Amino acid sequence: MKYENAKNILPEKLLKEVQKYAEGKVIYIPKQESAKGWGEASGYRDRLNKRNAMICNRYSAGHSIMEIAEEFYLSPETIKKLVYGKKVNLPMFSPTITSAEQYASQGLGEEWVRTYLSSMDEEVPDYSEYFMSELVRIPLRLIKKESDKPVNFVAEEPITTNAEDYSDLPLIVIYENHTFSTPYQNECLQFLKQEKRNSHYAFVFARNEEYGFFWNNFGKNFQR
Repeated sequence: MKYENAKNILPEKLLKEVQKYAEGKVIYIPKQESAKGWGEASGYRDRLNKRNAMICNRYSAGHSIMEIAEEFYLSPETIKKLVYGKKVNLPMFSPTITSAEQYASQGLGEEWVRTYLSSMDEEVPDYSEYFMSELVRIPLRLIKKESDKPVNFVAEEPITTNAEDYSDLPLIVIYENHTFSTPYQNECLQFLKQEKRNSHYAFVFARNEEYGFFWNNFGKNFQR
């Protein structure tokens, strides 16, 4: 390592201060650690990027500037700058398990659910009161049909041969009042049970106040 005379490097005032502590000594001055970018330490930047990705996704799905502004509590001008400016690279959406996995791997599983429900003209509920699991495999025996039949009920009347193949569509499962249900996909659930599937990929939403019971009693049943 090459040594330098501090007199040739440091300003006179700073040199005098250093001499108070290390006069005549050879000292090593380490390099500064590279500072973290804005928002990196707190995670805020990552959350902001995800929010911007969701805004662009809403716009691509056909939502108006005003609708998005109201949902995210931002001005219409801010929304315009985001959706007309630099595009955020989101995974390609499709109603498939592969697409859901791609969204989930970026922490955007809930955005996949919202986009799917919007594409089906379903009203997207406010999931702020729910905990959402990762994309997991849930045993179908746990899920109760909306018709209030027993949990293991399989429809006596089979779905016709012209029915849609739901084998590649993730389920959206709600857990509340200690019951699992598929409020948007009963036909899909019926299809899977008739195909004698033991489990299937799903996003599971559990009410915040029931999460402890939900996880302690059912968490071990889920596979990733």
